[in-house]
Amino acid sequence: MNKPLAFLPLILMALAAFGEESVTLPSKSQSPRAGRVLGIREVLRISDAQGGFFFKSPENIQPAPDGGALVVDESEFLRFDAKGKFVVNMFRPGQGPGELQQIENYLVRGADVLAFQRNPMKLVWMDRAGKLFREIKPDAPVSRLLGRYGDRLLAAANSRPAIDKVQRPEGETLDIVWTLVLVTEGGHVEATSLTYPTKWFAKRVPGALIADNMTFLLCSMLDDGLVAVANEEGYVIRIADPAKDAAVRTIRRDYRRVKYEPEKSPDTAGGARRLAPPRDYFNDIQKIFAVDGRIWVVTSTLDPVKGVLVDVISPRGEYLDSFFLPLPKGVGLHGLGRHPLTISGRTILALEILEDGRLEIVKYEILDPGD
Repeated sequence: MNKPLAFLPLILMALAAFGEESVTLPSKSQSPRAGRVLGIREVLRISDAQGGFFFKSPENIQPAPDGGALVVDESEFLRFDAKGKFVVNMFRPGQGPGELQQIENYLVRGADVLAFQRNPMKLVWMDRAGKLFREIKPDAPVSRLLGRYGDRLLAAANSRPAIDKVQRPEGETLDIVWTLVLVTEGGHVEATSLTYPTKWFAKRVPGALIADNMTFLLCSMLDDGLVAVANEEGYVIRIADPAKDAAVRTIRRDYRRVKYEPEKSPDTAGGARRLAPPRDYFNDIQKIFAVDGRIWVVTSTLDPVKGVLVDVISPRGEYLDSFFLPLPKGVGLHGLGRHPLTISGRTILALEILEDGRLEIVKYEILDPGD
């Protein structure tokens, strides 16, 4: 009996030899349990009622190695232990060594934390008590820190939007191009040829210009030096190898798009209203995460009972699984793409907006009824 799948690795190798590979996912995943509903169980809840800090607009929530959490919130960089107890504010305001004005994003490496400030640009290494180890200034512009990449850092630099283009009262769509760069721990920046355009919608109002993202640069670190990137309105994932400065493959899915409807009420952190860009559909991909070497794709398919549809895809472009995952309270489709929510292993860390407007950070364990 012929076994066509046995030749798949050879076919992929042959395609790779001629450049970037293109993969279209099949209509159904490989899992016989695809479409099931997973559960979430609360294991930790953090409220500012305990004192010592105050949640204003929490963002960039990440797990700490001890089972706790780290949270950036304006002029606060908060660490909580495994029981949700406030430990320390690691943010030191100012312009001196180890001092910050605003944290763009950060990375956790064992007992160390690396915070990145975009303007003025610098990288600050500290311990989890906020004690400064050292700081450096990259030798070329960097806009966002993406992750550790061997003995270097993976980051991205973006082009300047053409603000002067915004003349029409109804607004303009602006292109912003992101370039992946590698940064040594000494601060040397090496640009790659890997570029990913995103879009802003900008509008002039009396005395100001306001802008909002239409698409986002979503990036997750995979195994073997690979990186998964999503940056378009459609269902497209690009796999890249920054060390080799190579685009490895493009993964697409024939996805049933979700029609865009104007926001009836704010579901973003703090309840802030944003621009309503002219669009017909929501972005197909809302978030991506690397879980056990696979890509978890959080889509725009949201069922009010089941939760949000998540696809599981291998870096090789295999459609492995799909399931519905319940969303934390206060998270809706309009705000999902930018909502502070992180999936790490089998846990979710997310900001919840309660009915009375209070903000809390909640940690959930993901439960698969088939396990």
